[in-house]
Amino acid sequence: MGLNACSLQDHVLPKKIKLSTPAFDYTDDFKMRFKVQVDSLGDLPVTEYGILHLSFFRAETDTDYTPRIEHGARMQFDQPIALGISNFVYTGNAFQGKYFFFYRAYALLSDGSVAYGDIKSFTFERP
Repeated sequence: MGLNACSLQDHVLPKKIKLSTPAFDYTDDFKMRFKVQVDSLGDLPVTEYGILHLSFFRAETDTDYTPRIEHGARMQFDQPIALGISNFVYTGNAFQGKYFFFYRAYALLSDGSVAYGDIKSFTFERP
């Protein structure tokens, strides 16, 4: 005789955090201020968040312009994640001599998944 069992409850998937990527701006001393906007926090804890970016020289042949965890550099924000806009002032030199770059918000979640914001791009003006 076999045992049959069923559940009357549906499997509930946790809601993911919802992010968007506001445009960066410059501080008064010409440093780049990147932003992550958290529209809803979701059910899973965030273990890391920030901006992913890909930057390119003018003649570079890479045509994959989608920043993601496995393809891009990270700017990890150091303040706790919260609803609204968080800022991070970038002081490095990853964009030095580059022609353009793509960037977007990201959040690593406790289950190993990743939530992404929309992709933005920027082209540096050259004389």
